[in-house]
Amino acid sequence: MEAAVPGAPLCLPPHPPGSPPAVRLLPPGTCDAHMHVFGPVARYPLAAVRTYTPHPVSFADYRPVMAALGIDRAVLVQPSVYGTDNSALLDTLRQAPGRLRGVVVVPPSISDDGLAELHHAGVRGIRVNRRNPGGLALEDVALLGRRIAPLRWHIQLQVEIGQGAALAPLVEGCPVPVVLDHLGLLDPARPVGDAAFAQVLALLAAGTLWVKLSAPYRVSRATAPYTDLAPFVEALIACRPDRLLWGSDWPHTELWRDMPGDLDPGLRLGLDRVPEAIRQLILVANPGRLYGFEPAERA
Repeated sequence: MEAAVPGAPLCLPPHPPGSPPAVRLLPPGTCDAHMHVFGPVARYPLAAVRTYTPHPVSFADYRPVMAALGIDRAVLVQPSVYGTDNSALLDTLRQAPGRLRGVVVVPPSISDDGLAELHHAGVRGIRVNRRNPGGLALEDVALLGRRIAPLRWHIQLQVEIGQGAALAPLVEGCPVPVVLDHLGLLDPARPVGDAAFAQVLALLAAGTLWVKLSAPYRVSRATAPYTDLAPFVEALIACRPDRLLWGSDWPHTELWRDMPGDLDPGLRLGLDRVPEAIRQLILVANPGRLYGFEPAERA
């Protein structure tokens, strides 16, 4: 394990999962649309400039989480600490190609052959992360969108809505779907009618934007069940449940206290209280369509 560098403290490790419940919590085919893996530093070096130092956690460590919650499929998202080196993600995709998909970070100069190889490996999107160092620029979104349009990929965007560049021109100028990470890192102190969130709802209604119901602990000012986020989640579900995804954000990086349990990032967002048809959309049908999964297999 590499020691944390100045400005990149060592994160807490995730809690080990509990025993599988007697009744399956999630519907068959459930997809965790946002999780990460981190390999041994000797094999997968971390970027020198980063905001955190993760514990090594592998797909083998995540499998018990899948079993405990009833997750059948998952999407590996390239973490900022690896920059454009997607080796850990790609090596993991090879372990369960029928159940895993990937979202990578690549330079805009990547060749068409390079993109085709990534597609064959199970990659279905490119991440633009403006919250952590070393990510792609917002100016890359339109260019990358044109490059990946023939592959029917998407752009995954991590930005704080209402901060910096306006979201609408970025999304409307992108020729592929845009997926907004972590509820758009919204500010729950602002009202649901706030202009920034209203813009998210308008883009969602137009069908040009997807939103991940993930990592509530990154934005909520409360502990689970994150009641201050309930009005926002309810508004998103009322708007376009067919454009929402759920992600655990396992292993919950950039936390140094109050590590959530496995259920906290998911069902306690209120998905256990919505009608079964909507839960089926968010957990099964939507990710199946966006990431191109075949009929689900049990993990």
